[in-house]
Amino acid sequence: MSEAQQADAEGESQNLTLVQAVRDGLYGEMERDDDVLVMGEDVGKNGGVFRATQGLYDEFGDDRVIDTPLAESGIIGTAVGMSAYGLRPVAEIQFLGFIYPGFDQIVSHAARLRTRSRGRYTCPMVIRAPYGGGIRAPEHHSESKETFFVHEPGLKVVIPSTPYDAKGLLASAVQDPDPVMFLEPKLIYRAFREEVPDDSYTVPLGEAAVRREGSDVSVFTWGAMTRPTMEAAEDLAEEGIDAEVVDLRTLSPLDEETILESFKKT
Repeated sequence: MSEAQQADAEGESQNLTLVQAVRDGLYGEMERDDDVLVMGEDVGKNGGVFRATQGLYDEFGDDRVIDTPLAESGIIGTAVGMSAYGLRPVAEIQFLGFIYPGFDQIVSHAARLRTRSRGRYTCPMVIRAPYGGGIRAPEHHSESKETFFVHEPGLKVVIPSTPYDAKGLLASAVQDPDPVMFLEPKLIYRAFREEVPDDSYTVPLGEAAVRREGSDVSVFTWGAMTRPTMEAAEDLAEEGIDAEVVDLRTLSPLDEETILESFKKT
């Protein structure tokens, strides 16, 4: 447990799965800031296909929890317009494999609004999407296309690997002045639980976490692969190889300082 988590643990907490922590993070940010709203397919009365927005419709109403048509381009384009006028939309794409109709809105408008307007406008929006394989689902429900977005200037790309980080990183993403792709690994949505503080907190974007100190080799990972990587590192330790495991958490911007420091050690 990190120093931050130890400090947070002194207060009230819940034992949450990652998807529950996402829901908790959304609730906290909507409670904190009236400009934060949630929109997407089935996010309202149904609570989302993975129940990541469960209860938010009843708590905040249909003005702030908006069920949209099945139109990813419309969801993202509307969120861009809302952002330009001062709102902070969190747009859910039901699965990352469905995002392609909205790709132009992301790369041509959301990512470029700040530079195109020379800073007159920003785009404080989050695009949430469950992503990744391992759940025996068809191809559109199993894609890992984070690299598409990492290479787009103007976008931040965040992928949590723990419930604690999911809530804190999501809060940071919502509060960020620029667009953030927040990709949630479905494989670990309900794979394990962790103590997550009831109070709101943030985990900084652009900062990796050293999950295991080591001196022989550096291994960099993110999302659902973090726990298997930790298990592999323990296996290596039995063979006398001391592996350092770094969970990147934010793929763009990369935490180059932590990466270089790890290389220097190993």
